[in-house]
Amino acid sequence: MVAGFVTIDTIQLPTRQVMSVGGPPSYAGLLCARFGHEVTLLTRVGADFPDDQAVWLMRNGVVLRAADRSLTKPTTRFSISNSAEARTLRLTSRCDDVSTAQLPPDTRFNAALVSPVAGEVSLPLLDEIAARSEFVFLDPQGFIRSFGADGTVTFSPPRDPNILAGVDAVKMDRTEAEMLTGKGDPVEALGKVSALGIRKGIVTQGGDSCYVLDGSKVYRVGVPRAPVLDSTGAGDVLSGATVSWYLKTRDFLRSACFGIAASSLSLQMIALAKVDLPMSVDETSVRLFSAANPVATLRAV
Repeated sequence: MVAGFVTIDTIQLPTRQVMSVGGPPSYAGLLCARFGHEVTLLTRVGADFPDDQAVWLMRNGVVLRAADRSLTKPTTRFSISNSAEARTLRLTSRCDDVSTAQLPPDTRFNAALVSPVAGEVSLPLLDEIAARSEFVFLDPQGFIRSFGADGTVTFSPPRDPNILAGVDAVKMDRTEAEMLTGKGDPVEALGKVSALGIRKGIVTQGGDSCYVLDGSKVYRVGVPRAPVLDSTGAGDVLSGATVSWYLKTRDFLRSACFGIAASSLSLQMIALAKVDLPMSVDETSVRLFSAANPVATLRAV
């Protein structure tokens, strides 16, 4: 399962503007489908969602169900600007929250990737997803975002600190890690996560090294240098690739290295073209895994 909003993104690149379907269910869901996994979405889109795009998603293994359609709200939309200095994000419309009523009855999942982008997943829903899933991977971005009157994004600690309860793995950038744990240092943040009983985690730092928690050890993993054309969806590629590889290998460090390699190489592609990973991702991930450096050993909980 992939839970979170399917979006329509307007991406402003240095030379042109692109409009594309986006959101974690699109990037991560399509990537999981390409690895042969049967993907169920838990999302919301409005009546304005283009039929041709819904058909394209279905043909590529990601199906929008009738239960995922809102009768009252438009599809969630973001305006995204990429520049050499920063990436800015603005919410221009928001669909209804995702609800427990959308969960397929009597269905269990071997993995759930939960990645809200605008607070659409509630804590009770996260708990219900966890109860039905063998492995829960959380990207908490939507739990720490607030939106101004013009849709401008700001960050603050989650209203409910229990969002990590019942989660098996968590992926955070530096801002998310600090908002969730109160620790600005990646190793300290993963130590705080480990103290909550979570034994798998990733902290990303843009083009700098990532830190991976696997069991009681924290590893520093280098990030390949790559030209950045469009960063939209790169975090979702990392999540989708990591979860897909983990379901095949049950080796989290190796899977995280695969996800980091996939995300880094995807930066050279625009929007959903990122899900077509280059052949070099395997070689790159092996190199990252071989060079992964243990930097801390955490006490068992």
